[in-house]
Amino acid sequence: MKLLLYIVLFLFGVAIAQSIYFYPLLPDIVGSHFDIVGKVNGTSYKMKYFIVYCVSLAITSSFTIILPLIFKYVPTSMINLPHKAYWLSDERREESFKFLNVHLSWFGVASMLLMVIIFHLTFLANLSPIKDLNTPAPWALLVTFVIFTIWWTVVLLKHFPKPS
Repeated sequence: MKLLLYIVLFLFGVAIAQSIYFYPLLPDIVGSHFDIVGKVNGTSYKMKYFIVYCVSLAITSSFTIILPLIFKYVPTSMINLPHKAYWLSDERREESFKFLNVHLSWFGVASMLLMVIIFHLTFLANLSPIKDLNTPAPWALLVTFVIFTIWWTVVLLKHFPKPS
């Protein structure tokens, strides 16, 4: 779990460094939404854009930092897990939560990494003369994240099979 916390802290450091570097360089109005071909189709005030970035990172990091601390106190009725009556029974509950905490933390790290890279690409697009996000990078990142999410789900489902 410490490794995951260090990764989250590193990603926060990268985001802070990005913000410190790019904020003074960007115009007051930035492209904040891009269409499917990478053209700006929505703008935002620079300050608002950076606030959204910080809040998004804070929420996403909760998968790694906050959720593991409070997850075991969530009522079983609020947890959506295959065969939860079996896997969250008293004799399996602690081990199941250990797995879920690490598993959810890795999803949070992957989500944070995706956001840091996507925001970086949007910063660069806003600094380019054509204000265009027309590169294969966002699509490659999205495909990679979808593949990771599928793999992540399969691992979760295999870890909690139907009891025999």
